[in-house]
Amino acid sequence: MFTHLHENNKQKLNFINSFELLKYGIFIFYKFFILVFAVFAFSIAQAQTVARQHDFEKDMQELLTETPATQTEFARQHDFEKDAVEEVEASVEFKTEFFPEMTAVQTEKEEPQIPEGMVKIPEGEFLMGSYSGEEDELPDHLVYIKSFFLDAHEVTNEAYSRCHECERGSGGFDTFDRQQPVVYVDWENAESYCNSQNKRLPTEAEWEYAARAGSYDKYSFGNNISLLENYAWLKSNTVDKGLWGARKVSGKLPNRWGVHDLYGNVMEWVQNYYTPDYFPYIREPDLHNGLNSPADNEYPLRVVRGGAWGGLHDAGTPEGVRSAKRYAFTEWTRSFQIGFRCAMDIPE
Repeated sequence: MFTHLHENNKQKLNFINSFELLKYGIFIFYKFFILVFAVFAFSIAQAQTVARQHDFEKDMQELLTETPATQTEFARQHDFEKDAVEEVEASVEFKTEFFPEMTAVQTEKEEPQIPEGMVKIPEGEFLMGSYSGEEDELPDHLVYIKSFFLDAHEVTNEAYSRCHECERGSGGFDTFDRQQPVVYVDWENAESYCNSQNKRLPTEAEWEYAARAGSYDKYSFGNNISLLENYAWLKSNTVDKGLWGARKVSGKLPNRWGVHDLYGNVMEWVQNYYTPDYFPYIREPDLHNGLNSPADNEYPLRVVRGGAWGGLHDAGTPEGVRSAKRYAFTEWTRSFQIGFRCAMDIPE
């Protein structure tokens, strides 16, 4: 019996040992398979890396082969531009050395020095007068204006006081502040002041051209009357608010050419004698230079422009400050409504 049990146990032990050996074999095979797979994957990756390296070296070789030609073309272009620049610089140096006066004159013409307190009015053509205005504004006609300098604002009491030979009157609504426009100045004293400053009174055409500043409307900013008080001292923002007399200059916005107070504040003398219409100017355009003759030698009328802060002749109304509006006074008139500004020719 014991012999039979011993045989059975021996058979079980052999079976267990065979099973353990099989498991171990499977484990070894599994590890070997993983190792083979890893080696295979590494080999593929290495092959791809070698291929990329080969392609990169090939591209670099082609680039290095093409670069000298590109660099040579670039160098040729650079040398050509360098030579051209050197020729231009040599030409400028030659002109400056042998023609210094000519160079200085050309520079001066290109960049005219604008006098202090003045603005440069560009040259151009404009339609002077108004077909819908007063009779003395007819006919509207085309006028060419050369570029000139114009005072940025009306002549002040401070500036006028420097002219010792100039006179002025006095009266109601006079101005006393240094920065208020001088008033009670007749035409001759206005002209004398401008001449003392190496300037002159603007012509009537120059004045209207500067007032319009490129506009064909009633005002330089258009026809919108609601904007007028931004640019002008007139009855609605002086007398109607209890303010009497002219205001300080440059208190309102300038027009697009940088000129203040062309509308309102005080009216302004200009060079021309007054004519009841523009027909003489149509027949003789040169009369626009301000050298026309008075219609009545015993009662010479000069043109006054711009309207005023208030007073007579509806000068302080929106219609009274239009760009095309004309006034006429004897040249000896001295009024609280009238001041002036100066102009200057640009040296040629």
